[in-house]
Amino acid sequence: MTHALANHMGRQVDLVKPNEEGPVVLAAKPFDSTDAPLAVAQWLAHREDRELHVVSVLEQGDALATAAGAPPLPPHYFEEERASIAERMHGTLAFIMEGHGQFRIDVLGGPCARTVVEVAHDRGARVIVIGTGQHGSLGRFVYGERALEIIRLADRPVLVVPRGASSGTVRRAIVAVDFSPVSLRAACALIPMLSDTSILTLVHVKPAVPTNHQQGPWKRNSELRCENLFRRFVRLLPVPPSVTVETKLLWGDAVGALQQYAELCQADMIACGRRRSHSLIERFLVGSVSSALVRTQTCPILIAPELREDNTPDLNATLTGLETWNKGEWQNRLDEFTACNRGRHVRLSVDVESVGGGKLVAQDYVLRAVTYDSRDQLIGILLADPSRTGSLLNLKDGGTQEITSFSDLDGHDSRLVLETTTGRCTLSFPDA
Repeated sequence: MTHALANHMGRQVDLVKPNEEGPVVLAAKPFDSTDAPLAVAQWLAHREDRELHVVSVLEQGDALATAAGAPPLPPHYFEEERASIAERMHGTLAFIMEGHGQFRIDVLGGPCARTVVEVAHDRGARVIVIGTGQHGSLGRFVYGERALEIIRLADRPVLVVPRGASSGTVRRAIVAVDFSPVSLRAACALIPMLSDTSILTLVHVKPAVPTNHQQGPWKRNSELRCENLFRRFVRLLPVPPSVTVETKLLWGDAVGALQQYAELCQADMIACGRRRSHSLIERFLVGSVSSALVRTQTCPILIAPELREDNTPDLNATLTGLETWNKGEWQNRLDEFTACNRGRHVRLSVDVESVGGGKLVAQDYVLRAVTYDSRDQLIGILLADPSRTGSLLNLKDGGTQEITSFSDLDGHDSRLVLETTTGRCTLSFPDA
């Protein structure tokens, strides 16, 4: 699917506002002019008119030497080494940048990953750029496997640049989407790196289709649900009209399917979110899977962290179209629901799942009210027959356990589902 975005630019949430306005932080070991992370960081800083802040960390103390009984090196040795490294880096950067753009170099001591993350936080960095690959002779600097530690600790996007990756225009980019706020954050962190005529593909991966007689309907229902979620997601993206947005639903293993698709479309960059709980990104970044990805992927990978403010009910409802209400809010939320939907044609479906249960369907009614009596803990549903004056259908239930509201792309209520001790009650609006 390809989506036109010209009419969607006004509908955005706080999450999609620009990231921190600070520098591009490059976590670097001593490098030469062919170093891929440096080239990508320099390109990004120049493109977004930001300072390039190079941070290299010299960790004092050698665990192996200490274990072997070797005496610690004197403090002045590290000071001299840091000064020498900083001087060499400064000369290299001055030569490469040729007076175009500002840069700063800090060679610091301390725990490697935490020091880099703290510098980026203190300076309000837009992104942290890190490289991967084999450790060289100065492997104490960033960072090989320590890239994963930086990713875990960072509170801002991290751009992982594999050895040999190219810098420059991002013509084709992929965002791994699980329709969570952190997926949206990852997409929004990537968008400023796109150029005119770039193609942005949003990819969602579902497990392999069940091999049974329900495969056809089950798969089609999944596809329809994903289409709806993709439309919601796209409407929140601050994408320039010149950028084409496509969506793709893949089936199978998340990592394998995304890697294969990225190779097929020759992606210049992949973006994804890192959630605090188990999710798609953890399949990327935990254990041997993470090592395989960062070592074998040939294009840069942008990873956005989940922040506390991401998991708000309003934002999740905007992205997914559904919201489960806290019981303490039922009375007020149902009053609001009634005020917004009174007079709309409604279909009532009651499914009883207990022994000897059945199904009740009432349609061609209009909604009068849905209420909650907190004292008696009763849900009341009042419908009216528009063809017969004074004809009302009044339903009360004292066993409601959960209420979930569904909305359409424009935020209008489309369905209200009440899970009860005996089954389910659904109010749906045919005009939604």
